[in-house]
Amino acid sequence: MIKPIMAWLRSSGPTWQYNRIWLDALIATLCFNVIAYVIFSRMGYTTFEIFEEDGPIEDLQSLSLAITALLAGLAFFRTRVLARYVAVTTACIAFVFFMREMPICRGTTTVFCVSKTGLPIFIGLAVLVLLIATIFFELRHRGGILRAIHPRLSWPLGLIAFVLAASQASEHFDIVTAEESLESYGFMILTMSAVWLFRFSRKQPVEPLKVRARAGFHKLMHPLSHP
Repeated sequence: MIKPIMAWLRSSGPTWQYNRIWLDALIATLCFNVIAYVIFSRMGYTTFEIFEEDGPIEDLQSLSLAITALLAGLAFFRTRVLARYVAVTTACIAFVFFMREMPICRGTTTVFCVSKTGLPIFIGLAVLVLLIATIFFELRHRGGILRAIHPRLSWPLGLIAFVLAASQASEHFDIVTAEESLESYGFMILTMSAVWLFRFSRKQPVEPLKVRARAGFHKLMHPLSHP
């Protein structure tokens, strides 16, 4: 069991090229959070009010996630094979977090909110899209998932998971400022991933979507009709 795993870890393949993502995301998070803190503290907000649930910092997080989903979605239409799968994965993850951060509609909160029944439906749809994309990707490119989840390529997602886990630990100890700051950092790493994917996609020569969709359908159906 260990030997195949070690062989997989040592195998060659695609590598995440944006190595400074952790630092750029950290700088962007510090800049945006400090600017927001200065602006809202001068408006009379306390530190707790700025970092509390559904406060200004969480609004910035939602904006960051919305931009992430948009850029990753645009990159999806201009990339191919593995990069396309990375783009759709990034978009779906960002959408799930965006819905999770959205306030629940109650009382006076009737704008930019989601109902308790609608929240799991929207999240479930995003998970379903990712599941379908994963199945199609693996059917068209055998072993593609193993390349996609290899730490050499997927380490930014591992970093995001670690940062968000630290955020949850801060919530457990009721350290609101640390919790929201870490969440902002984790989401900003995701945003920087989408920005890099979007820039990468703009350099790719692509055929019209109709032509690519037809070719992809025929490639998918070939192994199914010729087992």
